Amino acid sequence: MRAGYVVWTGLLIIAILAAVAMKYYAFFPGDVGVEKWVQAHVSHSLNWAEGLSKTAEFPWIFLVVAVIFALSWVLAGWRAALLAVLSLVGMLALGMWLGPLIGRPRPSAELVRVSRPLSGYSFPSQFALRYAATFGFLAVLAVIKKPGAFRAVTVTACAALLVLGFAARTALGAHWPSDVIVSYLIAFLWASFLIRFVRGK
Repeated sequence: MRAGYVVWTGLLIIAILAAVAMKYYAFFPGDVGVEKWVQAHVSHSLNWAEGLSKTAEFPWIFLVVAVIFALSWVLAGWRAALLAVLSLVGMLALGMWLGPLIGRPRPSAELVRVSRPLSGYSFPSQFALRYAATFGFLAVLAVIKKPGAFRAVTVTACAALLVLGFAARTALGAHWPSDVIVSYLIAFLWASFLIRFVRGK
């Protein structure tokens, strides 16, 4: 078995174990401390976080996936573009199924600052799944298909958006840090699996 498959399988096992643990633990060790640290180091006005969060909601997510579709086509052709759409569709379906299955509650206002009450579940983070399924997919595709300056710019831009997304969702108290990180991991694993078909291997 090639090293890449070993790493991918190992990360998948970690993601599954973490998801199962979330069914039994409302938050993980370190979640409260990291969330408080983020909230203490961002602007008290959270309009930026609300605005960024909305880009992963309907109808704005259609604009995001349209941009990723076009860039993926430029990078690696029509198959990559279609797989970019499938990357998002897969995470939309997983998010709707996995949330009720795990049933992890949202962060408590008794522990951290919560900007406003939210319905639904804390894990998985729908925002994180959608961002990693789009911008994460594009970053992985760029690493594989486009060496040089374009790769560096694309990966840096996508990474910056993912970091901002993490900060936004934790600053709002919408998710625990572990919710976002594990959701990112799941979506990256899905994107990496799909990109195998772009490579034809």
